[in-house]
Amino acid sequence: MRHESAMARALDMARRARGRTHPNPPVGAVVVGDDGTVLGEGATQPAGGDHAEVMALRAAGSHARGATLAVTLEPCNHYGHTPPCTEAILRAGISRVVAAIPDTNPGVRGGGFDYLRGQGVQVVTGVGARAASDLAQGHFKLTETGRPHVSAKWAVTADGKVAQPSGGGRITGDAAWRRVHAMRDAADAIITGVDSILVDDSRLTVRPPPVDGRQPLRVVLDSQARTPPSSRVVGHDGRSLILTTAAAPSLRVGQLKEAGAEVLICTPTAANRIDIDAALEALGELRLSSVLLEAGPTLTGAFLATGAVDSVAVFVAPWTMGDGLAASADVDALTARLLDRPRISRVGEDTLIEGDLRRYGPAVD
Repeated sequence: MRHESAMARALDMARRARGRTHPNPPVGAVVVGDDGTVLGEGATQPAGGDHAEVMALRAAGSHARGATLAVTLEPCNHYGHTPPCTEAILRAGISRVVAAIPDTNPGVRGGGFDYLRGQGVQVVTGVGARAASDLAQGHFKLTETGRPHVSAKWAVTADGKVAQPSGGGRITGDAAWRRVHAMRDAADAIITGVDSILVDDSRLTVRPPPVDGRQPLRVVLDSQARTPPSSRVVGHDGRSLILTTAAAPSLRVGQLKEAGAEVLICTPTAANRIDIDAALEALGELRLSSVLLEAGPTLTGAFLATGAVDSVAVFVAPWTMGDGLAASADVDALTARLLDRPRISRVGEDTLIEGDLRRYGPAVD
């Protein structure tokens, strides 16, 4: 198996781990023999669990000696919740490490590569770099800024409407619905505003539920604690966090806590709304690295206006609504702001436009 094939398999392992490695990045690793035989593979486990390299080496056992390890991110060379992966690599007798990208974490940042080279291990870098960087954007942003990576998702009709005049209503087809739930499954948390909860009573869960039962944290920006304690986002199918302000009535805050929600007081704006920067800093302190913004046009527009959105995913349905709520951003104007040419794909009968407004980590082609 060539380096590219081994890395493709490691990247697949990392993709499967998205949303499940908090607070560590999703990393995949594969051990291969000289003839390309896969000897072991693994992905990073949740906090306190083993990293991808250790999982793959354990699966390979004694067959790892003299083999190649392909990994999507530079192996760590420091003690944290777990011992350094570089030491595990040396003990296993790996002769070559093929790594996609270096880690910008100050505790790593080239040290893993340097240490391995100093111990006689051949190190090859840059294989699968772009795909690995895509997977590590949350990790890189959290490391560099202390805030999570924000991906904004919304759907519009062909004439730019996001909902009926009364609010709510599904715009896209079944295939797009499934893609949205895959996006939720890959995120550490989902952010919405209280108005969306009041209109739609959204659950904001992954459906059907994942095999492992894991659900992303659901975060509601709600400056006055208006989220009904009986709403489906509270106390059902996972954790929910209400970000509110000190101006919220204490009775309503208490009722939300009794219903099972976690409540965190955030800094308000001059208009007594949740300050978006303060909200993202609070989520960063929880070590959340990747969040999906699923909100109405007002909150989505506020995130875009403050520069808080890092990437976008816009589903465009092939029909017109006429009267309805307009989107927070014109699709053509938004795509002109993207760093690269937008990625456009068909999802059932709908069109998905994706792109980055900013990127983090090492520069990649």
